[in-house]
Amino acid sequence: MLGISDYLWRLVPANPILLRVVESGGKRRRDLLIRCIYLGLLIAIVIFSLATSATSISGMSVRDLSNASGSIFRLMSYFQLWLVALLAPIFTAGAITQEKDSQTYDILLSTPLTNGQIVLGSLLSRLFFVIALLISGIPIFSVTQIFGGVAISSIAASFFVAAATAFVTGALAMAIATFKVGTRRTIFSFYLFIAIYLVGGILLDQVDYFKVHLVDPVTGLTGATLSQTSWLTAINPHLAIRAIIDPNNYSPPDPALLPENLRSWPWSWYLSNPTSFYIWFMFFVSFVLVMPSIVLLRRMAQSTVSPKTWLLQKLKISKGDRTRKPRIVWSNPIAWREAKTKASAARASIVRYGFIAAGIIGAIVLVSLYSREDLQGNYISAGSFSPADNTLFISGDKGGTFKVDPATVIKIGESNVGQTALMGRTKVKAFSTTGKRNDVLATLDLEAIPRRVNQDDARQFLLGATIIEFAVILLIVTNAAASTVTREKEDGSLDLLLTTPITSRYYIWGKLRGLVSFVLPLIAVPVISALLFILADSFHLASTNDPSFKWLVFPEAIFILPGMLIVVVAFASILGMQMSLRCRTTVRAVMASVGIMIGICGLLGWCGGQILTSMNRGDNTIGVAIASFSPFTVMTMLIDPEKWAPNTFAPGSSPNDMFTARIMILIVSWIATAGYALAVWTMYKSMVKNFDMTIRRQSR
Repeated sequence: MLGISDYLWRLVPANPILLRVVESGGKRRRDLLIRCIYLGLLIAIVIFSLATSATSISGMSVRDLSNASGSIFRLMSYFQLWLVALLAPIFTAGAITQEKDSQTYDILLSTPLTNGQIVLGSLLSRLFFVIALLISGIPIFSVTQIFGGVAISSIAASFFVAAATAFVTGALAMAIATFKVGTRRTIFSFYLFIAIYLVGGILLDQVDYFKVHLVDPVTGLTGATLSQTSWLTAINPHLAIRAIIDPNNYSPPDPALLPENLRSWPWSWYLSNPTSFYIWFMFFVSFVLVMPSIVLLRRMAQSTVSPKTWLLQKLKISKGDRTRKPRIVWSNPIAWREAKTKASAARASIVRYGFIAAGIIGAIVLVSLYSREDLQGNYISAGSFSPADNTLFISGDKGGTFKVDPATVIKIGESNVGQTALMGRTKVKAFSTTGKRNDVLATLDLEAIPRRVNQDDARQFLLGATIIEFAVILLIVTNAAASTVTREKEDGSLDLLLTTPITSRYYIWGKLRGLVSFVLPLIAVPVISALLFILADSFHLASTNDPSFKWLVFPEAIFILPGMLIVVVAFASILGMQMSLRCRTTVRAVMASVGIMIGICGLLGWCGGQILTSMNRGDNTIGVAIASFSPFTVMTMLIDPEKWAPNTFAPGSSPNDMFTARIMILIVSWIATAGYALAVWTMYKSMVKNFDMTIRRQSR
């Protein structure tokens, strides 16, 4: 039987670069291990989905099996897409730059190979593993056909969306690498872009501004009905997959319901069939991105000036080599180098400070919109009610001065309240006067004054932003830590450091301190965002005395988030350093550390979410305590508890239970932070103890 390499040899006999990487990479134990882990996770998704769907498969009806099949397919499709989005940058970012690091790039350029053979061979060789990983999951996806409820075309479409995402990612990485951008910066930029693009698109998709106003089929006029999909669906892979796996709640509009100016091609294709458009458009973008690399490969290799330097010189921003003022070095130069020189240079300061500025400015804008009241209709403000003569002044179009007597029924929602509710600022939903005297109030329905952005939307955007920010921070620090030792092995500086009086304890502690110091300004972004909302709510509570007041962010978040986020970042740093010490190459260390960190955070977050939603009201304290060990779950409970912990914080829950749960979150979060700190200290001591032996073993 012919192997896969023999088939590829017959298909592409003129491209030895592709076959070299494919044949060498296909036999590695690492690739086999990753495939086994991937398939094991898919199998686990199937088992857990079936286990949580019903008590036993034998007791499930055909409809239940069909619903379970759809749920399994949905989870596996999302998992597959996000896995490709994370693995593709690791495998493709070093397509050209690793050839430069191993000093084989100049040899390739001196061979008769054309630019196209070098670029396409390097690109396809990197994508081979990702595509093979997708193909290996087809048998498990076929399980959904046993129960029904999932069309074969939907499975094929989900695979094509993932493949198109891998190709466009690889083509972009190839273009960046060809134009002389370093491997580590490429990986960081990819992670930052992917996180913002995917999650940001999901959040913006829920805003009505990006929806299309559909035509009323009866009148033929554009009405107030909005499409379920948005303008972002056809360019976001997560939304493109959702359009095929959730047709009941997220279905593209029919072309006949689109406005007249959007019925022509390509807008009708873009809006009515977003999944197909995404697949073809991304493959086209991949082709467009690869072409400059093929045309300019050897020309860029011969150039001594990078495009960025050339552009800055043309704009009179950079004049070439310049002198700089001497910098003050810390007491630990290893830590100073990681925090101030290598780490910051590898990640581009403009991107780093742009991340900080965007996060803070976004939080300020959101707080401003949340704090601004929408004063339409009738309302009362502080001082409008005079207890001395029982008169109330109602501002607005139909307002005026009215008498409030003991028989006046004052309500907020469905609850009867007393005259104390008239002391603050509230909106008058409706009111009526007595028949005898029009200046005496009979009923008065009040509600909170609406804001430009209501509390639910503000929570959703704040939670999404903080999760994106912290996830990006973890990816940044894990990637930096995973390359911190292997980078020095590759350039030979580690051998020089080992000849100095620097000890392993001094070296490892300096690396850890420098990495944490580097991301401290980034950690401040989600903390400051939460603090702004706490201050806004505190001011609102002090100025209005609103009896129906609810915190958007629990105030104890300011005591929980800083310590937990810093310690979790330290844990990610020490984990990446451990992989960097054990692995011989940067790509392998980055892939291992990022995979482990994603697995730990994903498992803790998934378990915490399942516990919060499945626990009964009597066991809510236990569920909250267990969920507090996951940093992402803690963020969901502090910012949006009603949605993510409904059995504890939903409207109608006991105030005593909610207060107990909040105290439990505070205490257990501190315990979890201490546990993460203990894990960091244990791993640090282990690295110090085994440092010399590990370095000697790898030098053989």
